[in-house]
Amino acid sequence: MKKRLASVFLAALLLLLSGCAAAEGKLLVTATFYPLYVAALNITRGVEGVEVRCMAPAQAGCLHDYQLTTEDRRTLSDSDVIIHNGAGLEGFLDKLLPTLSANAVEASEGIALLPGGHEDEENAHVWVSITGMIAQVENIARGLSRADPDHAELYAQNAADYVARLEALHQEMREALAPFGGMPIVTFHEAFDYFAADFDLVIAAVVELDHGSAPSAKELANVVAIIKEQNVCALFAEPQYEDTSVDILSRETGVPVYLLDPAVSGVVEPEAYDAYMDVMRQNMVTLVEALS
Repeated sequence: MKKRLASVFLAALLLLLSGCAAAEGKLLVTATFYPLYVAALNITRGVEGVEVRCMAPAQAGCLHDYQLTTEDRRTLSDSDVIIHNGAGLEGFLDKLLPTLSANAVEASEGIALLPGGHEDEENAHVWVSITGMIAQVENIARGLSRADPDHAELYAQNAADYVARLEALHQEMREALAPFGGMPIVTFHEAFDYFAADFDLVIAAVVELDHGSAPSAKELANVVAIIKEQNVCALFAEPQYEDTSVDILSRETGVPVYLLDPAVSGVVEPEAYDAYMDVMRQNMVTLVEALS
């Protein structure tokens, strides 16, 4: 009898707790990595009952070779909305997403993609371009509105506000970088192709075409030749990665190395609204210094 009463009590308690959770109506939104997390924060700003999470650690960098952890799978499985970059960046989601009940929002959907470093490969680094980020913000806002139509108007307004700020920054950067239009630069990997297109810079060479694989001596020699032939005046590494190849190129050519940040890492906190814009503004300052 006591066991039966205990079972009834436990069942009632679970029902009560589940009812409380349902009453809260919290929408769990998970972005796969940092730049999408920042975009989602801005779009959901001030919307009650929405929690935005970043799946990958904020210092993980780009997700080319990312391996899902057990905690990542748990986070994704209890999400209501999953925001992913798409364009082949999160290959680990291809088989997992169809098995989840969450609404999947592909931030790069419908965006014209640049070619990647190899044949039949697309460049996934859309967010590194401010115009690309704007298009992704609009895609995310539409996806959130489909998943949570009660707050569609707020999502749309927040997205419009954020887009306006991004457009103002884009104009500021275009004016600052206009004197350097057409100048050749060498970057660590293909993250900055969209950025270069935004500001009329020319990617003369990319040091590491295969992410995580150091270039061969022959490939480095080819880059050295390009640097000398095109009078490249600056090499750009990324703060998320240690790259001895860029240092070798600098020693061989006498061209200095600077850091450009693809905005893939930062601090996960509810007030990180300006994190992406702060990184882009610093990139502007770095480029002006490097190319002057």
